Parts: sequence; structure tokens; C-alpha cells
Amino acid sequence: MMKKTLIKINNEKAFSCVCDGFIMGVKRYSFGFGKTYDVSEIKKIVKETKKEVFVSLNRTIYNWELDDYKNVLNELDGLGIKGLIVGDVAALTYDLKTNIILDQTHLNNSSLTINHYYNNGVAGVVLTNDITKDEINLISKNTKALLFKQVFGLPHLSSSARKLISNYMEYFNKDGRSDHYFIRENKKDDYYLVKEEETGTYIFSGKPLNLLRVIDELSVDYLIIDDYMLDGDCLPMVAKAFYERDLSKSEMINEKYGANTGFINVKTMYKVKNNE
Repeated sequence: MMKKTLIKINNEKAFSCVCDGFIMGVKRYSFGFGKTYDVSEIKKIVKETKKEVFVSLNRTIYNWELDDYKNVLNELDGLGIKGLIVGDVAALTYDLKTNIILDQTHLNNSSLTINHYYNNGVAGVVLTNDITKDEINLISKNTKALLFKQVFGLPHLSSSARKLISNYMEYFNKDGRSDHYFIRENKKDDYYLVKEEETGTYIFSGKPLNLLRVIDELSVDYLIIDDYMLDGDCLPMVAKAFYERDLSKSEMINEKYGANTGFINVKTMYKVKNNE
């Protein structure tokens, strides 16, 4: 299977990386992006590039935002982009002509679920990071939907609509100046990155995912590379390694970022049995 590499755009330098396409965030409707764009900016970039462009509106939408959300989707629908990556199924009701890619962070983990959405107009899904290589390949065998998988970057863990950092700083009378913060359990090495944005607070693993070693074993269509909250200076090297399938760079990336393979080779310990 020919897999394509997509770079998530967190800064302007990412456009110069070798890849098959880009994922761009939209102002107000995306989370986990170092940079977001309005529709006019996206339109200009689509005209200038020969690469595939996907636009991500990956957060859940509030009722009072729906009218504007629909307008933004309709504007994007006419730009000739490769796909709209959405986190809210409201987008399925708007009769859009552009391919819809569903990104529900931790929910796209079953071919039954994916096929339900595929039969209702979804062209593809972003798979959760919580499943194994074998489970991914089993899904691939049982669906016609396009499959997207993050292969490098900080895995998303949880989201909250609350301003958790601001509330913490106010309650403890602290002066918060950092771009992001950490959560660490006492006497444990594991830690988590906490980022507060306009739309809420988002928690990410402190250790990046690096699946370069196993990409040839993954039955997916698109590989997502994401340097959000990481040292962006190494992105060209990482992007080139994935694009050229240079598995020899895997250990270098691990050492640079303290990366690991996440759940990709971890046996699922707890699983719902049939009819239970």
C-alpha cells in the first residue's frame, strides 16, 4: 500500500518540509496547532502549492457556534482542498462536496464504527493512538474508508472546556507566564504537557510517538507528522526520514525527543467480549 506523509502545520517553516501534503488548522475551530489560518489565507496557500491540503476543524462545536461553523465549512468547501478533517459530526449534515475525514481523538478504534460513518458520507477517519498495529491492520481489512494515523508527535490525552491553567493560577495567586505547563505525579518520571487555548485546555503525553520503525507494517493511507510543542528545528529531518522510509533514523529521533512507540505493540489487556 502506498502511504502518503502529511505534515501538520505549526509554523511557516513546515511548508518547506518534504512530504505529500499538509494539514492546516482554522482559527477558532482547531486545537493542538501552533498556528491557525483564516479561510482567505488557506485559499491563497491552496493556489500556490501542488501538494495535497487537508484542513482541520478538529474540536467539538457549541450550539451557539453552529451558524458560523457552517459558514466556514461552506467557504472551505469551494477551495479544492483534499479533505476537511472534522471533530464534530454536525459537519455531516451540511451536504459538503469535499471529502470529510472524521477525527474524534480516541473514538475511531473499530471497523464497525468506521463503517457506520463511511456509509453515512465520511470518506476517512483519523485512527486513535490507543490501539495496536494488529488492531489497525484488522480495521484496514474490514473497511473501505481512508485511514489516517499519527506516526510522530505528542499524543493527545484529554480535553476540557474549562480554563484549567488560568483557574489554577487565580486560585493559588500565581503569576503564569509560560506557554505551557506540566503535570507530574509524585515520585514518578512520567509527566504530561498542559496547554490552555482560547477554546479550553488540552493535555498531551510528555513523550512523543515515533512509529518510523513500523510504518511499513501499518495498513493505513496517510501518515501524520506533528511537531506541536516540540523542537521544530528537527522537523525537516523527521519529515524526510518518514517520507523516504529511512528506518535508520528511528533511534536518532528517539534519542532527540525521548520518543517511543506508544501502544502500537502493546497487547490490549481489557477488551469487551462479544455480546457482553
